[in-house]
Amino acid sequence: MDNINENLLLERIRNLETKYEETVSLLNSTLDSIIEGILVVDILGKIVFFNKIFLDIWAIPEEIISERDDDKTLGFVLSQLKNSDSFIDKVNQLYSKPKAVSHDILQFKDGRIIERFSRPQTLNGDIIGRVWSFFDITDKIITDETLIKEKDMLQALLNNIPDTIYFKDKNSKFTRINKAHAKILGISDPKDAVGKSDFDFFEIDHAKAAFDDEQSIIQSKQPLISKSEKIKLAEDKFRWVTSTKVPIMNVQNECIGLVGISRDISSAKIAEEKLEKYSEELKELNASKDKLFSIIAHDLRSPFSPLLGLSEIMANESDSLSSEDFKDYSKEIYNALKNEYTLLENLLNWSRLETGKMKYCPEKINIHDKAESVISLLLGNAKLKGVALSNEINKNVFVSADPTMLHSILQNLIANSLKFTNSGDKIKVTLRKDNNNFVRVRVSDTGVGMDIDQTKKLFGMNATSTIGTKDEKGTGLGLLICKEMVELHGGAISAKSELGKGTDISFTLPSIL
Repeated sequence: MDNINENLLLERIRNLETKYEETVSLLNSTLDSIIEGILVVDILGKIVFFNKIFLDIWAIPEEIISERDDDKTLGFVLSQLKNSDSFIDKVNQLYSKPKAVSHDILQFKDGRIIERFSRPQTLNGDIIGRVWSFFDITDKIITDETLIKEKDMLQALLNNIPDTIYFKDKNSKFTRINKAHAKILGISDPKDAVGKSDFDFFEIDHAKAAFDDEQSIIQSKQPLISKSEKIKLAEDKFRWVTSTKVPIMNVQNECIGLVGISRDISSAKIAEEKLEKYSEELKELNASKDKLFSIIAHDLRSPFSPLLGLSEIMANESDSLSSEDFKDYSKEIYNALKNEYTLLENLLNWSRLETGKMKYCPEKINIHDKAESVISLLLGNAKLKGVALSNEINKNVFVSADPTMLHSILQNLIANSLKFTNSGDKIKVTLRKDNNNFVRVRVSDTGVGMDIDQTKKLFGMNATSTIGTKDEKGTGLGLLICKEMVELHGGAISAKSELGKGTDISFTLPSIL
């Protein structure tokens, strides 16, 4: 019976030894597979256990460890450190305080940086040694330093670049902005924008347009490059900017937000608008030059041919001409000279306007009396055509106007109506109050009228002269002069016309109450 019990006891001991060996083997395997170097020493500092990573970190040949020569091992360790004295001092402090827990950084001569932990090893509450763990954090330190450096560089860029830069989450709310964008939003601290959106800073139309663009970018994962837009700033100023917005993707290729960059192009836009304006002015100047040359080359010269022909007949064949022929020739010469004089007068006025030599000298003028004086000058021509002229302006209305310019305006407009009015028709001059202390003078006829294209070109350099109802000729210059003179008074001129029904031309002048 005793032999049986002894055999069972031995069997159990062998099983325990086997399980112990398996447990130790599993523990060693586990400790060899972790990324930390582990060293276990007893209470006297003698090596009890180490894993493979420990050997790799300290580059200790395994045979040195296996010799169990702790002094030799310590010497090898110290040879790799930049400051071995501080290392020894730290170890001595720990062993003088067995319960102390320590964490510090070791600098290796080869540039590596090792994070070290030391904690007491206990058994049943008694301290039996220490457990050391070592972790190579060189790459982490380099990465952290690189990230810090890049972060500092990014911050310097964000703070000093004149362009506005902002980051938004997938809901189009700000996560970060730079100082330039904070200025656009009207805030002093960029952090005040975090968690807010464009709806908190801009007009609803602009904010909604920006939101729609950004949500489209987030959904499609496609950038929006250099979109030009006009925005209203916090200080109620409008600026032109170009916006570039790019989606931000994570490692799963999911869009988690966007980054936007805006550049103020207001100066360039103003320069572009000025260039366009100068281009239009240059076109107008060229048109003016062409018009002037056309008038000089054709209209100013052409009346002299019939004048010379008629005057030659009257000079050389006066004896054979009847009194009726002589009268008709004289009338033709008179009309031709009168038209030529009007043309020369218009050319002179136009050139004076263009060169700034015609000075605007307003006076208090009775507009009824001025219209009456012009009508009296043109009354003879009106009677010859059988056209009635009517001044329907109230006698007690006064305007602030240059008398010479006002006379020229009325004369050109009434004469132009006479030109395109048939016998039996009527021309009337009327006036009514307009907005902003202005009066509107209207010259209306029941003549041939114009189509829409002719009406649009009426006051421009590209206006063409049309033959009148009695074959009257002109240059198309008179209405352009009227327009420029009216504008010198701060007024405006316009025309309404319909083919076969007549034309209304009206202009505004400042009134005097």
